[in-house]
Amino acid sequence: MAYLFAFCRLLTGIVFLMSAVSKLRGRAAYEEFTAATRALVRLPARPVAALVVTAEAAVAPLLAWPPTVLAGFCLALGLLVAFTVAIAVALRRGRRVSCRCFGASAVPVGPGHLVRNAVFLAAAAAGAVQAGAGTVLAGLGPAGFAAVALAAGAAAVLLSAIGEIAGLFTSSP
Repeated sequence: MAYLFAFCRLLTGIVFLMSAVSKLRGRAAYEEFTAATRALVRLPARPVAALVVTAEAAVAPLLAWPPTVLAGFCLALGLLVAFTVAIAVALRRGRRVSCRCFGASAVPVGPGHLVRNAVFLAAAAAGAVQAGAGTVLAGLGPAGFAAVALAAGAAAVLLSAIGEIAGLFTSSP
């Protein structure tokens, strides 16, 4: 259980840290995210974009500090549900909105993004259940933790690029 808990914590933390950093890496990146937010939701884009980036940036520190791990998972779950609903609504309405989840991407949101979010939701939910049950990271040891960290990092990078990867196989020439 400690390995799964560590994997869920690291995967969720890395994903949200990557997402926040990609939006804050420059003014243009943040403005592109704000424009994508405007196209995705019918709410004031600037405050929503600021709230999203702030919440994303808060997830990793909450997951890193043991007394706030459950709060970190709950925040991640709330964000993931909101993102998934926004993507599903955009798809249902036939909107072609660029995914700015992890930076500058020309790939519009699509079913692959829903699958990616389902994986992230499953990891965050599993982590929340384990955090609520009092699971700790004891017993992993340095080698075990390193292996879990490597796996979580690789999964985060792969899943964050799933839209672009899917686009390679579905784009018309």
